[in-house]
Amino acid sequence: MNTELQGIASSYAEAVLDLSSKNAQEENVLDELKMVNTVFASDKDMSIIINHPAIRATQKKEILRTVFSGKVSTLTDNLINLLADKRRLDLLPFIESGYRELLNKRKNVVSALLTCSETMADANVANIKAQLTEHLGKRLELEVKVDPSLIGGVVLRLGDQVIDGSLNGRLKALEKALMAV
Repeated sequence: MNTELQGIASSYAEAVLDLSSKNAQEENVLDELKMVNTVFASDKDMSIIINHPAIRATQKKEILRTVFSGKVSTLTDNLINLLADKRRLDLLPFIESGYRELLNKRKNVVSALLTCSETMADANVANIKAQLTEHLGKRLELEVKVDPSLIGGVVLRLGDQVIDGSLNGRLKALEKALMAV
């Protein structure tokens, strides 16, 4: 996504977070944004409808009202309607990620992704999480994924930083060193 769209999405995310904070609905709105984006991503027909330029905003809003009636708060409903009016429904995934980042920043929470070659024991994951929490001095949301292509070891993504302790990563570094000779 280009920087112009990132700026637009972050402006919406910031405004929605400010409004949700006034009513102590921050987590609720994040859950609703996730749910809306999940519906859009999982339903191909819905995705076509919301992105089709020939369908008027009023028609899109009516469809969206039918789908999400009673499932989202007034704030989220107003955001969806505003984005439909502005023909910016395609920004919803980026608004969600921007909203999550801003909310985590406000709550002093860091998100990290731990990718392992095989399923790790809960005790090992808890140990890694405790060590990272102590090192960072912040609360940590740790997502764990399994990727057998790593062969062995783990890869930790913490914001922009990547710590590659996988066997696959070591093999690639060795290959690069050998190719440089």
